[in-house]
Amino acid sequence: MLSFLPLLLSFASYALAGSFQCTLELTWGTGSPDGFEREMIFINGQFPGPLLEIEQGDWVEITVLNSMPFNSTIHSHGIEQIDTPWADGVPGLSQRPIQPGDSFTYKWYANQYGSYFYHAHSRGQIDDGCYGPMLVKPKPGILKPFDKIAPAEVHLLEAAEAKVTPLVVSDWRHTTSERTWQLELESGIESAVCMDALLVNGKGSVDCWPREQITRFTNPGIAPLLQQNNLQMTDKGCLPPEMLTILLANGTDTNIDVLPPEVFEVCTPTQGSREVIKAPNSAKWMALDIIQTAGIDAFAFSIDEHPMWIYGVDGHYIEPLKVDAINLYNGDRYSVFIELDKPAANYGIRVASIALAQLIDTTAVLSYEGGHSHYRNGTRDESDAVTSRPYTNQAGAATSTDVTFFDQTQMLSFPPQFPQPAPEVDRTFILTLDSVGASYIWALNATPFNHAIDDTNPPLLYQKPDASNPGGDITIITKNDTWVDLIMKVVTVNQPPHPIHKHSNKGFIIGQGEGDFPWSSVAEAAAAMPQNFNLVTPAYRDGFVTLASVTEPTWLAVRYHVVNPGAFMLHCHIQSHLNGGMAMVILDGIDEWPEVLEHYKN
Repeated sequence: MLSFLPLLLSFASYALAGSFQCTLELTWGTGSPDGFEREMIFINGQFPGPLLEIEQGDWVEITVLNSMPFNSTIHSHGIEQIDTPWADGVPGLSQRPIQPGDSFTYKWYANQYGSYFYHAHSRGQIDDGCYGPMLVKPKPGILKPFDKIAPAEVHLLEAAEAKVTPLVVSDWRHTTSERTWQLELESGIESAVCMDALLVNGKGSVDCWPREQITRFTNPGIAPLLQQNNLQMTDKGCLPPEMLTILLANGTDTNIDVLPPEVFEVCTPTQGSREVIKAPNSAKWMALDIIQTAGIDAFAFSIDEHPMWIYGVDGHYIEPLKVDAINLYNGDRYSVFIELDKPAANYGIRVASIALAQLIDTTAVLSYEGGHSHYRNGTRDESDAVTSRPYTNQAGAATSTDVTFFDQTQMLSFPPQFPQPAPEVDRTFILTLDSVGASYIWALNATPFNHAIDDTNPPLLYQKPDASNPGGDITIITKNDTWVDLIMKVVTVNQPPHPIHKHSNKGFIIGQGEGDFPWSSVAEAAAAMPQNFNLVTPAYRDGFVTLASVTEPTWLAVRYHVVNPGAFMLHCHIQSHLNGGMAMVILDGIDEWPEVLEHYKN
């Protein structure tokens, strides 16, 4: 009977709730977001997909019609799917893949407010453009921290939040995800790390840096290795494939000669387009939802001469923090206010890769009424440049010592979320993050996730949990209403930050550090180095970014409460890492496993 109780409560809520319904049709066609034509995915004929505006408390029905020639699914990133695990959108776990010509209706309750996005969860289809923004508007009466920004202007801030503008920040490659994966198999290296353009709301261009700028901004940590091997960053601003072979091949066979020159070496500028965000002079404040949907890159983000008040992170309010710039990792969402207190003009919205593998950037525009309305965004033409004063440079670094970046350790949930005293932990899982063999094969715990599970029939959720365990190395098993610690260890050097995304409910980032993690639990580690842990006000997120292992191993500790029985996924949100196997299955609450009703199955 317990397994049916959530359903009964859900049906009761359904009768009292409003509803949101839409259809998303996925099609495969030719597009040119950055001025270069390639095959890509469109959602309702557009890229990115349409903004879904939902009211908190709505029951949501999203029907996905797959008009593409291959399977797909759609995942609502950050939506917890409490009592609706069958709507999580992961093939082989929560549903069968949606086959060409078929459809599937995702039904879930919008119990959360905040900024989210939806995207394909089938192989590398994010890299083909399958994503779009999602906003859940807070219901009346929700406590908000706006008085901590401008006590006399709370009504203005609420008005700005009600008209929030999404900024979807992403990267773009001229090869399809299928072709990119094939090149990795043929070359033996992770060739996906080199992109062609950065996009803001689907707009951008290929911008080729002069050699002197590439040399000037080459990361000082990698410059000596390049010199020792008589190499330099390529004309695309990428690490040369020879350096990837030296750093990451792990002794495996490579054949970089199979890579077309345009993958790493050749940069051909395009005349694409530039996103222009209109700032009305009649408003004093403007709200933006910054949504990071990139397949590979992490970015530094800033708006010239406009500090940002961060008031929401990953779909929940925080004690507002005033910053000049934010480092955005794959899957991140930041809700910010900017004060429109500058002269009517055009101000750069700067996006620059902070990934070691490539130097690449773009500039969108915040334009006050009275500013220009059209820009080209191709090669660096001075007549086309904005002249506002930037907080960050082309490599994503601060332009002066007084520039303030967002610091996650200063982030406090509003209202507080972590229970006090800190809850006792029932299980601890220690996970090793590493490449295994070839540089494009990755694992969260020594065993790469096998994507053949995508086609598991029936999916894991449709089976009893004792029959659906894919294997101990790639499976986390928990009981309901327990607390779980995930300790993620990056054990080899030269690894980038890994943005680990947890499906279902959020977790608390309770500790991190550099060096080995020889302990078997957080309690043991906290006794040895309490300064590395926060068990009072930890960050509350659905994405957890590990520290880069530049010179030594690193580790990250996350704690979450099991409240939503079902089959979910934990994975790196860098698409080439997920494709390469950096994922695990979470079988949460096996003692109260949900019974999936027939009409929810596909």
